[in-house]
Amino acid sequence: MTRFAATLWLLASVVMLVITLLRPDIHGNDRTALIYLTPLYWLSFPFGHLGVMAGIRLRLELYLSHNLVPSVFAEGLFLWTALTVLGYLQWFVLLPWVADGCRRLSRFLFNRDAAR
Repeated sequence: MTRFAATLWLLASVVMLVITLLRPDIHGNDRTALIYLTPLYWLSFPFGHLGVMAGIRLRLELYLSHNLVPSVFAEGLFLWTALTVLGYLQWFVLLPWVADGCRRLSRFLFNRDAAR
C-alpha cells in the first residue's frame, strides 16, 4: 500500500512540474507561474515549508552577494525539487520509520505475555 501511495504522490508531483513548465508565464519571468506548485507545497507540508524558506534564503543570498536574480524557471525547478524530495522523505521515509519505532516501543512496553 505504501508503494502505491508513493507512486501516486510522485506522479502528482511530476504532473505539477509538467503543468508549471508548460505555462508560458515561466519563460517570461512572470512569478505567477509558480502558483501551480502550491498543491505540491501542501502535499509536502511541513517539511516542504523548509524548502520554500531555503529557496527564499538562497535567492536573497544570491542577490545580496552577487547581485544575481535567478529566473523564474530556475526558481521553479529548485522549488519543485526541494518540495518533492522533502515531501517524499517526510511521508515515505521518516513517517514509516517513526511509526515502526512507536510500534516496537508499544510492543515492548505492553506485551505482558512475553515478560512471563
